[in-house]
Amino acid sequence: MEANTDNKQLTYNQAVNELEELVKKMQDSQCSIDLLSEYTRRSKELLDICKQKLTQTDEELKKILTELE
Repeated sequence: MEANTDNKQLTYNQAVNELEELVKKMQDSQCSIDLLSEYTRRSKELLDICKQKLTQTDEELKKILTELE
């Protein structure tokens, strides 16, 4: 699995794209239990990254909208 070791450098789109690739791999009937565990762990990391980026963007947008009022 080609995981970006520096999660802070991942963009939201990169994280989503990697998640989509992991889902495809996990759905493959040839996916071993060992890899499934690794893929699930990485998926959790990527979901956390996406959540953090979405929360940060939401907070920034709220701040900008408040300043416009």
